[in-house]
Amino acid sequence: MANIYLGPTKIGAALPPIRWAGGSAPKFPHGQSKQVEKQVMLSGSWRYNMKSKHPLRWQLSWAMLTVGEFAVFQGLRALNQSLWFQNNWEDATWRRVVIMDFEPDPVLNLGPAACRWNLSMTLEEVR
Repeated sequence: MANIYLGPTKIGAALPPIRWAGGSAPKFPHGQSKQVEKQVMLSGSWRYNMKSKHPLRWQLSWAMLTVGEFAVFQGLRALNQSLWFQNNWEDATWRRVVIMDFEPDPVLNLGPAACRWNLSMTLEEVR
């Protein structure tokens, strides 16, 4: 099984495995949004400046994370800086990313030691 790494250095922390149904190779939803600056000119017309680089974006989600697994994600988010990301399901390239969206959802709350979490997280490449 391929690993996903995320951390402040290229060594990174191996993230908990994503649990896929049927054992098939996952298709990670990722995209590339256009970076455009738009401004209003004195005449009232619009001017657009298309950037030459467009960052990649990954939408990852985990189900039924334990308290310890969820704490890893909270620690990475608390760093509040760009991180190194490697997704071995796609390739072995290390990329600089930031956590854009972080949406935890407690699904089973049986006290502090037995809680389970679902987590959706969006990473965006920085250049």
